[in-house]
Amino acid sequence: MEGRGGDLAKILSDAIGVPLARARSLLESKSTRVMRYRGIRYITLRRDLAGHYEGTAILIDEATGEYRVVEGYPHIKRVLLLSKAVPQHFIDEVIVEEKMDGHNVRVIMFKGMILALTRGGYICPYTTHKLNHKYRRQVESLLDDLGHDAVIAGEVVGMENPYTRYHYPEAPHWDYFVFDIFKDGIPLPVASRRELVDKHGLRNVPVHGRYRKEDWQSILETARSLEDLGREGIILKDPLYRVEPLKYTTSYINVRDIKEGMLYPFDEGHTFIFPRVLRQMFKAIEEEWSEDELKRQAALLGEAILLPAVEGIRRFMAEGKLAEEFTLTFHSLEALEEFLSYSASLGVPLTIISMNRGDGIIKVRVQKPKRTPDYYKRILRTGLSPLD
Repeated sequence: MEGRGGDLAKILSDAIGVPLARARSLLESKSTRVMRYRGIRYITLRRDLAGHYEGTAILIDEATGEYRVVEGYPHIKRVLLLSKAVPQHFIDEVIVEEKMDGHNVRVIMFKGMILALTRGGYICPYTTHKLNHKYRRQVESLLDDLGHDAVIAGEVVGMENPYTRYHYPEAPHWDYFVFDIFKDGIPLPVASRRELVDKHGLRNVPVHGRYRKEDWQSILETARSLEDLGREGIILKDPLYRVEPLKYTTSYINVRDIKEGMLYPFDEGHTFIFPRVLRQMFKAIEEEWSEDELKRQAALLGEAILLPAVEGIRRFMAEGKLAEEFTLTFHSLEALEEFLSYSASLGVPLTIISMNRGDGIIKVRVQKPKRTPDYYKRILRTGLSPLD
């Protein structure tokens, strides 16, 4: 398309350091997507490219042509055995922060606007709207202090969001917890970041201790204590970021993710299962589960795979539909319409099934379509498997 291959190609070429011909090719491929938001045209990288992470966004002011590159959030390696990974990976000390169960959001300022970018590099109108309503003053204060080129990274949690929903007593509806701040592409030391976040009235992710790298057993006990609370897991960080962080999840979340994914197995279930079974396999070894505990965990795992899947089939047979439903809250109709248009542009048309207004809040119940019902319809009609 000519419109995407002209000035955009030159900007993409300059921004990520590839030849112009390569930039033109990328703009016509599935490796990039071009989007718009309030006078901003932006290109998001849908895979790692030319030394830039997937989710990198190139934001372009449509009025001036000025652009900014927002680097994708770095990949974090997953730990299967704390006893091996922690002593080998870290230099001396390890800070343990909580891995919260939500979605990764980078917050920036561009052309005077506070914007929220998803892990995939999209400006999410809903998250941007909520963030500006709740934390605009605090974000502006922090970025005025640190510089408008800084990038805040954190987790959006709570039940009122369109991505990942988990109830946190300290954040039941919608909130944002900071876990990194990048200045010139480099993460600030953990203590400096936590101090800045506190100073400007934002929220840090919870911290759960500072340990010597040899003390992996205490780190494991910390993870177990979070397991008892039904929390997701931990992020392990060098205090000065001399080495990359690592992540470790609890059995609770491994099994729960499978359970939730298997309600829509042709959308999510098959990609959820094996990575999480692998985590459980090595937790059984490292934590030396007894035979009774192993059988208990195996039963939980089996139930998580089969029960929600059967429930979904029965629901589809009884109601003729199977869709994800959740509640979102807005403070203007404009923000609601922006988010619906954004979702549709990504191929996820949302249906409003109820709307209530009061006290300046618009509360909507929305339905997100899934591919799984189409497979069920075909299977129930033909009796044949779509997989083999």
